Amino acid sequence: MSIQDKSYLNMENKKFYNDNGYLILKDVFTAEEANIFNSKIRRHANSDFAALINPDRYDSLYEQDERPKSDLTIYEIKDTSKVARLIMTDMRMLGILDFFHEKKSVGLSTQFIFKEAYSSYCSQAWKPHQDNFYPKSKNSAYVTLNWFLKDADKENGTIFCYPGSHKLGLLPAKDNISFREKVGDNPGSECNIPEEFLDKKTDIIIPGNSIVVLNGNCIHGSYPNTSERSRPWFSSCYISDGEEFVVGNSSKREEIHLSKENS
Repeated sequence: MSIQDKSYLNMENKKFYNDNGYLILKDVFTAEEANIFNSKIRRHANSDFAALINPDRYDSLYEQDERPKSDLTIYEIKDTSKVARLIMTDMRMLGILDFFHEKKSVGLSTQFIFKEAYSSYCSQAWKPHQDNFYPKSKNSAYVTLNWFLKDADKENGTIFCYPGSHKLGLLPAKDNISFREKVGDNPGSECNIPEEFLDKKTDIIIPGNSIVVLNGNCIHGSYPNTSERSRPWFSSCYISDGEEFVVGNSSKREEIHLSKENS
């Protein structure tokens, strides 16, 4: 993967992220890279286009790929899991982590959400939640880098957030059914939004091939996909090195030492 211009690593963007808890970075990867990865990952989707958990791990992707296994299928699974891990540990991703998170980090997990038009899961709308509800890290240690491969707007299920809510820390929330357990439910462990933030809800319109940096304590959710367009999204999740975290039954978080992956 080629190294692109890093002009997005600037103090104006850092201030925006620190103030708001999220940031959109355009064209970190090339359009060709986005299209290639989208093509690779789609071949592993089931008929419902359920989300893939940890597609960067061969065993995990193997279990979720429902196609009859053959030498070619196994090669494709190995190829995709290798590429997904390369994205998570790519020097551009690590540069973003170093600049905005400002702490030595380790990887924890990855996820791919298709939000495929007309699929069983396209109507799901994530309730307002904090990603950090799941690993339960302290000290604002949890951050996700989310690669939106296609344009995302309200019609095809973009995210909304409450800017500045990351400064509240981890809030109480209702534990909700996992999005992998039941089609039709709106997932997300919904947190109570403080009254002073109710009028701050902001729809995030995201150009295709953009990385959304999201603080784990920033309250956000998403809309259903009511359009004829899909909204593919690859999420890489990280935590400050040495911080404790909950492994999780589905996510099966584990420390991935990034410097070794890139050496």
